[in-house]
Amino acid sequence: MIKVTGLEIRLSGKAIITGIDFEVGEGKTLAVMGKNGSGKSTLLKAVAGLVAPDAGSITINGHGISEPFQESELPTLAYVFQKGGLFDSMDVFDNTAFGLVRLGVAEEIIQERVMVSLSRVGLKGSERKFPSELSGGMQKRVGIARAVCMEPEIIIYDDPTAGLDPVLSDSIADLILEIRDLTGAASILATHDLHVAQKTADTIILLYDGKAAFSGNNEIFFSKQNDFARQFIDGDMEGPIDIF
Repeated sequence: MIKVTGLEIRLSGKAIITGIDFEVGEGKTLAVMGKNGSGKSTLLKAVAGLVAPDAGSITINGHGISEPFQESELPTLAYVFQKGGLFDSMDVFDNTAFGLVRLGVAEEIIQERVMVSLSRVGLKGSERKFPSELSGGMQKRVGIARAVCMEPEIIIYDDPTAGLDPVLSDSIADLILEIRDLTGAASILATHDLHVAQKTADTIILLYDGKAAFSGNNEIFFSKQNDFARQFIDGDMEGPIDIF
């Protein structure tokens, strides 16, 4: 469904992403990992069409993302922001419904989809609360509910467990798996959380200096056969990754 070939992105003349290739099929999840500043968020934004590549190609269902789609071919893409991306002035229901409202979906359909989505993320009964009344984990669940109610073919998660304790992180990982199985969406997940990546991802890319220091199967990554993967997993000072 998603195919990226020879992707290169430069910002202010500096190479951020260089020569990245990957594919993500229906019902599959790719985890993008790497230290801060390695280009994870930039890569996600490029797939979402928010950042234009300087070279290479990104295709969805065989169409380049810069090419015009027929309305019937237009894929639904949902983006789950790192900090939830909620509107402070809107309650949980309206935050969840935001994308559907912008698309002009009928009110009765919005009502049904929002309530089902909130139930799936464990927030039934919280529809009229505001973001300020929610914990960090609950805010992230609202962001996921907003994505789910779009019934997307593609879901992009930008570090969805950042700042959460291990128990909440594991619950978010379970939710990501549940949504993948429910929707069959192709998912791309940027994360620092090794446990979440190991639990949710079919394949992993480890970015270093804008390049793929590792790209392949989840099990191979966590077998630590690759020197970059080994150092990243073990958190060693010694190895090919410059920690400064």
